[in-house]
Amino acid sequence: MLQPIEELEPAHLAAKFINLTSRHIFLTGKAGTGKTTFLRNLISLTHKKAVIVAPTGIAAINAAGVTIHSLFQLPFGTFLPKVVPTTTVTEYQHYHTPKSIVKHLNMNATKRRILLDLELLIIDEVSMLRADLLDAIDMVLRYIRKNNSASFGGVQVLFIGDLHQLPPVVKNNEWGLLSAFYKSAFFFDALVLEKNPPVYIELEKIYRQADETFIHLLNNLRNNQVTEQDIALLKTYYKENYQPVLTDNYITLTTHNSKADTLNKNSLTKLDSKSFLYHATIEKEFSESAYPAEKTLELKIGAQVMFIKNDPTGEQRFFNGKIAVVTKLSNDSIEVQVDGSKQNLVVEKYTWKNIKYNTNKTTNEIEEEIAGTFTQFPLKLAWAITVHKSQGLTFDKAIIDIGDAFAPGQIYVALSRLRSMDGLVLTSLISGKGIRQDQNVTFFARTKEQQEDLIVQIKKESDAFLRHSLLQSFNFTVLDNYVFEHVFSYTKDEKRSTKQTHLAWAVKLQQDLMALKVNADKFLKQIERLFIIGNAESLNLLLERTEAAVNYFNPQLAQMSDSIFELIEVVKTEKQTKEYLAELLAMEAMFYEQFKRILKAKSMLAAANKGVELTKEEVLALYTSAKREEQVKTAYTLPNKKEFNPTEEDEYGKPRAIRKPKTPAAPKEDTKEITLALFKEGKTLAEIATERKMTQSTIEGHLAHFVAKQEVKANELISEKKLTEIMGAIVKLKSIRMNDIREHLGKSYAFGEIKIAIAAYLAEGN
Repeated sequence: MLQPIEELEPAHLAAKFINLTSRHIFLTGKAGTGKTTFLRNLISLTHKKAVIVAPTGIAAINAAGVTIHSLFQLPFGTFLPKVVPTTTVTEYQHYHTPKSIVKHLNMNATKRRILLDLELLIIDEVSMLRADLLDAIDMVLRYIRKNNSASFGGVQVLFIGDLHQLPPVVKNNEWGLLSAFYKSAFFFDALVLEKNPPVYIELEKIYRQADETFIHLLNNLRNNQVTEQDIALLKTYYKENYQPVLTDNYITLTTHNSKADTLNKNSLTKLDSKSFLYHATIEKEFSESAYPAEKTLELKIGAQVMFIKNDPTGEQRFFNGKIAVVTKLSNDSIEVQVDGSKQNLVVEKYTWKNIKYNTNKTTNEIEEEIAGTFTQFPLKLAWAITVHKSQGLTFDKAIIDIGDAFAPGQIYVALSRLRSMDGLVLTSLISGKGIRQDQNVTFFARTKEQQEDLIVQIKKESDAFLRHSLLQSFNFTVLDNYVFEHVFSYTKDEKRSTKQTHLAWAVKLQQDLMALKVNADKFLKQIERLFIIGNAESLNLLLERTEAAVNYFNPQLAQMSDSIFELIEVVKTEKQTKEYLAELLAMEAMFYEQFKRILKAKSMLAAANKGVELTKEEVLALYTSAKREEQVKTAYTLPNKKEFNPTEEDEYGKPRAIRKPKTPAAPKEDTKEITLALFKEGKTLAEIATERKMTQSTIEGHLAHFVAKQEVKANELISEKKLTEIMGAIVKLKSIRMNDIREHLGKSYAFGEIKIAIAAYLAEGN
């Protein structure tokens, strides 16, 4: 049985919020409270499909994740959640909007699949995350997942970081635009969180410091409660122009890279010994901006260095930030004496991994894939370092040279790197002004006390999450709509392509699924009736019914998957069918996801009834199937024994096969863009058709494309009355076939008008 919730520490409580609810969570804690350790443990244990992102390349490498911009394909720069009047924007200011991002969003099938299947998004180093970037993430997830009703398109978000550390960077001209929408640049003021604030959980046990006086000082710095006694205490560590002996093992924390680099180079030059150069080995993809260590490390015997990784052996011979002195060098080896030890240590190279997320073809689960590596000795010169780069490090002795010019919160970052005040030297006096924290952070921190009791929240939210998961697992609407659109993609003319010869198969699949959905809808009503919180008898009965439902629905879903796999083998023997194969594989993945959701929801209900928690290992064991593994392997093997890899998508997000690269031709202007430009000039459809020497139907087809992309409103092209009647016909007929709609409405409705209305219907996410 699980430990009672009331007795759980904050870290365990946070893990429960993640595994048992869908609430967004802000996990914070003072420096040294174990946020990084929590993240590593969570990824290995949570049953949810999760990815880790961070605002910068180095932060992403350290968190074993990817950058926000790369995963969501977001451009750098200012994001405005709404269009602003041009009168408020100067000529040189550039910004992005939802429309401009969607227009240039060219996401491949793998990345789209990851975002569609994602259940938990973890954002590390969230203190650096800007509010506008978080709103951009929300916009992309809603767009890709076709879910505008839920924040982040229904994905749970875990924010990890200490807001008293590095703040987001916003230039003055950027804030001039952003201030119209945001109270501050911090992530917690993003519009997406106004109605969906995260649960505030703080890790409290400090593992770095043990000195109560020092801990009290750091707490006062964080909470904007610095006293005169605190200032007086800091003054006792002030030593003007202090110059340590090179062998004292002090590291200087300063404000600027140039100052730290100069101190390190000058100190290295003072050593008379020979220089040795150690070059990093970089394989495959690894961005220079994300290099975690020096590409070329220059050392001499006697040089003061620090480790930039924890001991990977687990023997704790050193840790990230531990100071050492170089004692022996050769062309391919380094020996150091770690501070506090009398023995020499042979340093081994370390390999950092640049990961990418992928989906397992057999299970559709999100997996990490190594895109590139960076191998180097995990050392750097350590007579000086910037406060910025010291985050996450721990020092025994430090000279802090930051003065009054530092941003709010940075003095806290610098001081909190130390284990105790015994190793502290201040070379500039610290005034109360330099110590002050950002008022927005102070105000947000108060939400911790103002929020509902966490124990009450988790009990209430876990019941709601379990109920929602059950209902979603037996809700076939999304799958039904997907198959419906797939059937619509065929035509009655079999001469047009090989795909058309399989229309009857697709229609039967649709009919079988529609029949299954009728029963699934009935079972949804049973779930709603039997799900009575706190009623053990009712929940046990619901589990019995759910187990019976699994035995009824999943064999039929598996048969439909089998049917798709069988057709794939037939299609592979036909010519010019790679795009069709990609469509079939994508559709089979949708069926399998429904199959998996049902299995997982039943296991979640069974675990809840027993009072235990579902683990990642147990969930993955549900999907183990030798038969499916063989089916997928066969499906992706072409007759010539080459692997089929459908990673491209068309402009509507539909999968297509990769084509062989052709000799690039001179770029041509998009004919649809020309039509759009003329339309925006105020010309009528008839005028555009005359000017371009095209039929009006062709012009309507061009503009329907932009209606589907939500760049043109349908009621600008056809009357509101006709638009309403065509939309009504689509819903009534449950068809987007133009011939069916025309036959139903009559010949007074042109095909071009119907095409525009269909585009509007699909643009709404139907």
